[in-house]
Amino acid sequence: MRWMISWVAGPTGYCNSNPGDAVLSYNASVGFMHLPSANRQQGRHYHSVSEIYIILRGHVLGYDGHGVTHRAGPLDCIYIPRGVPHGVRSCGEGPVDLIWVHDAIERKGISKYWDESMANPQDESKEEIKVLPLNDLEPNWDYEHTKEPGQNHWSINWVGGVKGSTNFSPALALHNDKVAVGLTVIPPGNKQVMTRPIAELNVVVRGKVVVDIGNGYEELHRMDAVYIPAGNSRTLRNNGDEESYIVWVHEKPSAADTDIVS
Repeated sequence: MRWMISWVAGPTGYCNSNPGDAVLSYNASVGFMHLPSANRQQGRHYHSVSEIYIILRGHVLGYDGHGVTHRAGPLDCIYIPRGVPHGVRSCGEGPVDLIWVHDAIERKGISKYWDESMANPQDESKEEIKVLPLNDLEPNWDYEHTKEPGQNHWSINWVGGVKGSTNFSPALALHNDKVAVGLTVIPPGNKQVMTRPIAELNVVVRGKVVVDIGNGYEELHRMDAVYIPAGNSRTLRNNGDEESYIVWVHEKPSAADTDIVS
């Protein structure tokens, strides 16, 4: 048993759990999956795109096409290269919530379930699933205005973009030229103001945030998301008495990603 939603997904004919509601993108797909306690995905499957899991709640046991297992908990990242059979199950006492990211859109019917009676695409790709725990990453405060009163915040990258793009964890972030995935934490009474030349999705995973993208203020709570088109100015302000945790996905990161106006 499990259920899913899509915040960002492809057009008709592509995988999209919420057609008509999800933001349309030709570059990436982003969504949410809930896995009840003591449940798992139907089986191992593989994609024509790379898939990234950010675990938000609970613990998962994952496995690949060679029987290699891995574990991940809250705010750990699982990176699954294209063509690698994979699956996860809940391995703790409670349910699992996770954000999933595809580094491109995928046509319906392309993703396939796999078992040992079939040829293993992982033998051809030679790729392996990687886990990057949050605890391995140091909060990065060394960026524009991050230490100014009223704008204090820190960030990390689980997945970094091309050389020259914004990467708060360059020594450890997993490399992908198509998407960048990270976390920003804003303490109470602070905000983050910027304009990015690329499209981004921000998902509030802890606390609450007031967002302004030029058409008025709106309060976002846990698991609310805001999609910001390329070139749009935006403000994210902590609107509570605890730290606000925001998971973000950047589409098509490039060297121009460093050009931030605040």
